[in-house]
Amino acid sequence: MPVFDYHGVPVAFEQAGSGAPILFLHNIGGDRTIWSQQFRALQATHRVYSLDLFGFGESGIPDSGYTVANYLRLVSEFVDDRGLRDITLVGHCFGSALSLLYARANPRRVRTLVLSSPLTAATLRPTPTGWAARAARHLSLDGLAGAVRLPGPAARLVVREQLGPRGREMDDGIFAGLDRRWADRRRLLPTVALARDLPRLAELDEFRPGPQFPPIVTIWGANNRILSPAAGARLNETLAPVRAITLPRCGHLVMLEAPETVTAAISAATASALAG
Repeated sequence: MPVFDYHGVPVAFEQAGSGAPILFLHNIGGDRTIWSQQFRALQATHRVYSLDLFGFGESGIPDSGYTVANYLRLVSEFVDDRGLRDITLVGHCFGSALSLLYARANPRRVRTLVLSSPLTAATLRPTPTGWAARAARHLSLDGLAGAVRLPGPAARLVVREQLGPRGREMDDGIFAGLDRRWADRRRLLPTVALARDLPRLAELDEFRPGPQFPPIVTIWGANNRILSPAAGARLNETLAPVRAITLPRCGHLVMLEAPETVTAAISAATASALAG
């Protein structure tokens, strides 16, 4: 497993294939493995990269540094270190927010964006996840979150809450890796610490891409309970995606619940941008 040294913090990543580059960014609480099916499928035609953001997956878990700006800096330095140009950024939830923020600062380096359930202040606010995030901002829970681990049944419940009807009908083994990650020691620390900085993402609710901004594709699960699909539809009015996909009976983890559809959407978005 290659490692990128981010100011002394080891950041695990995978790289495969050749061709136009695609960088996959995961959500808060997830890791790079949520994109495994898309990563494997697209490495035949593209140079694919998938990161474990620090605090998640197999990357290091520092005691501090869990801010939007710090994660954005990680993405920027990784892209620079790999010498990537004309990237397709594929993000999920927080990874979508990072993709948008990076593209705003570096539009000429991004070919297209595929944003799954983009996290903004507005898409988070009306959900139970949003209520929990607001509560976490007012409590000093870092020490506790860094010391405890979720028991297995609680970790499974956290993952199942992210699924729509389609995902809950699927084999539990598909989600076993996420169950184990949520039960890891210190897994709650980055989630709780980052909650304090999420209000910064309100700027994305006001962002209107100009004519030179890379084309955007959005993907939402119609039964998402972690972020609000209704707020996502309003966000689409300002982001003006070239394609807005809503997947029936899917929840938050659309890349696991409808993997072929999501892979096809990424492939089509990249092909269209290359042709353009």
